[in-house]
Amino acid sequence: MTATQPSAGRLRLIIAVLVLAGACSATAGVPIVSEQTPTPAQPTRPPTATPDPAIGDDADPTPTPTQTPDSSIDVGLVAPDFAGMVTATGVPVAVLTGTADGFLVRTPCGNQELISGGEPIESATVVIDPGHGGPVDTGAVGPTGLVERDINLTLSLALESELADRGIPAALTRTGDYPVLLSVRAAFADQLGAELMVSIHHNSPIGDPSDTPGTEVFVQSGSDSSARLGGLLYEEVTAALATFDLAWTAAPDAGVLRVLLPDGNDAYGMIRRPITPTALVELGYLANPAEAALFATDEYIDVASSALADAIEAHLVTDRPGTGFGNPPRMFRPDRAPGADLCDEPLLE
Repeated sequence: MTATQPSAGRLRLIIAVLVLAGACSATAGVPIVSEQTPTPAQPTRPPTATPDPAIGDDADPTPTPTQTPDSSIDVGLVAPDFAGMVTATGVPVAVLTGTADGFLVRTPCGNQELISGGEPIESATVVIDPGHGGPVDTGAVGPTGLVERDINLTLSLALESELADRGIPAALTRTGDYPVLLSVRAAFADQLGAELMVSIHHNSPIGDPSDTPGTEVFVQSGSDSSARLGGLLYEEVTAALATFDLAWTAAPDAGVLRVLLPDGNDAYGMIRRPITPTALVELGYLANPAEAALFATDEYIDVASSALADAIEAHLVTDRPGTGFGNPPRMFRPDRAPGADLCDEPLLE
């Protein structure tokens, strides 16, 4: 890759234009900002078990593109033909722009960082979001010690592999145990131009005893595509999990749901933020000992990943509506998820 070096005055203009374009392009009005300086330091906070309502908003400020690249960056007129890449350390990132020195990318904590290169994400029809991540945002912790952030990732990796076997390209918002802001996850899917995004979760606290799985799927208000995706996920997941003879738990309104704030907006950040049609699936209750024991098995991962892939494939190639509809919206104000002030960057290379 080569680039013509501009004059000093033109360089300053190019930097300003590229930063504004990089922060805003393909995010459809969802630029990311953080006051945190990227460092390779590992988090020092002890793990805390948070209830799953922490899948709410990031608690990061209203985003404004104020960051600029370091003045030492050699910016050239380089336009990569891909919107994302997996870094040398395996971290998926959105590519904001190419430079003569490498690529300016959006980090998991919403900063901008120059990296030398990585594996381009050439195509991603589906974005898979393993909920939670890192030592602060653990998600639920089951009675056997199974941590939600871990089972979410295990299932997401299996789903990515299952989709690849079916010829459906997918990308993950995280590939390891590190934090990623909700705003970054949403902007990643939008920038890749994915057709849909599925956020993987396991619920808490414990529900009421039930003869059937208590799967819940949260969908975007005003999006027919999100609603149909939610219906297909609910239909396929509940049918697959029902093959297990288990003492299930469920909420009375389990099914496909809209969860709203008092002002009528979608309550959960992973639903409200993306333009990409998105559904968030709570496959079952990690707090239920019987379900927690099942979730720790390879058989569960195989069955659940196949069911999720069946739903995704049906959404892409059929007009099936799915099931689980008919519940009124829940009115709920979720806790705020850990924001930029508690986000420690993973190493990118």
